[in-house]
Amino acid sequence: MKKILLVIYDSFSEFEITVATAMLRGTYEIVTVADSLKTVTGESGLQFAPHMMFQQVDVTEYEGIIIPGGDLINVKDVMELYDLTKTLNDHHKLTAAICSGTYVLAKAGVLEDKPYTVTLHQEQRNFLGCFEEENFRYEPVVTTENVITAQGHAYVDFALAIAEKLGALNHPDFTKEFYKGERNRLMEEGVK
Repeated sequence: MKKILLVIYDSFSEFEITVATAMLRGTYEIVTVADSLKTVTGESGLQFAPHMMFQQVDVTEYEGIIIPGGDLINVKDVMELYDLTKTLNDHHKLTAAICSGTYVLAKAGVLEDKPYTVTLHQEQRNFLGCFEEENFRYEPVVTTENVITAQGHAYVDFALAIAEKLGALNHPDFTKEFYKGERNRLMEEGVK
């Protein structure tokens, strides 16, 4: 089974990535990765045990990386995460981030000369000093080649973009309708 990395760190926003991980289940093994093997507490208080540390990853074994948003204080000095992200991108692997997680892509140099979106207002982007302001787009999801970025509120569209990019949408119309809350064909069949 193909594998994808999921970055976890204290305060990461679980809701931003649960739809994506649900869509990939069955076609991709989700491998959690962090700066240590210590238990991580997400934004909601749920606890997670990382499978491995950033420096243990062999990029040839993975199809890409997904980086959720959260409190940037917990990733601002984690050079191994930036190095891993850049290496995966250099190997043309999926490099996806949502909400403030897009900071990791910017800090790693992945967003140079590429359009992107992030849930940080202009003053925050300028303060952080790693975003090219002229390439910012206020759109739910921005996809350029192997890079996907998304606003935090667009977690369903983010998941759909990832699943589509990785070829994990077995029933595209059904999946899109279901996860967007528009329609549940299985229920419709049972109601007839």
